[in-house]
Amino acid sequence: MHDPRAALLQHNSGHWKGCFIRLGSSGNEDDRFPTSLKVQERDGVIENCLTYISSGEQRSMNFETVPFTMQVNSSGGWSLGPSAITPLAWVGELSVVHGEERRRVVARHGFHGLDQVVYIVETRQDSEPVAPAQPLQCTTRTSGNWVIWQPEPHVELLLDARDRQMGDSTACGLRWITPQGQTHQIVRRYDANGYLETLSDADIWG
Repeated sequence: MHDPRAALLQHNSGHWKGCFIRLGSSGNEDDRFPTSLKVQERDGVIENCLTYISSGEQRSMNFETVPFTMQVNSSGGWSLGPSAITPLAWVGELSVVHGEERRRVVARHGFHGLDQVVYIVETRQDSEPVAPAQPLQCTTRTSGNWVIWQPEPHVELLLDARDRQMGDSTACGLRWITPQGQTHQIVRRYDANGYLETLSDADIWG
């Protein structure tokens, strides 16, 4: 039986060096900055502490059990966001992991489409994360109701850039196909009533 907490710790614990890349609504880089993230379990509590290297500012999130608003798949991929949404603004955060490397995305959906997307490259190795060349400009394409941004080869971001109305289902996804041909992905979906749908490992898109 899938244990979300165990999968989260198994694949995500450790010290991650990161590069956060802020993208505008058209997929072009606004700026980037280095980060350090420590994920550990201590006294039964999962501790997450993010440090912005340039300013020293820290942000923490600690929990004993996986929050009901968090979805975790068997390979350690996870997503965070509201349990229910309206056509108003909402934020989705998604992560997939492959060995000592992770890719993450934070998508801020505004009143009339995408406000901002942050693409994150992280590594647990001693070296610095290998981020896309600066400035990043995503290639983009449409697939039904969604737009798909490609920030680097073999990585796709599934985004909803529409001016959503009541009754519109929506989704936010992250897919990474590794050089070895392995696919790591997670999709966060909300139905036409705005409720979070059950996570599906078999979720596909065009």
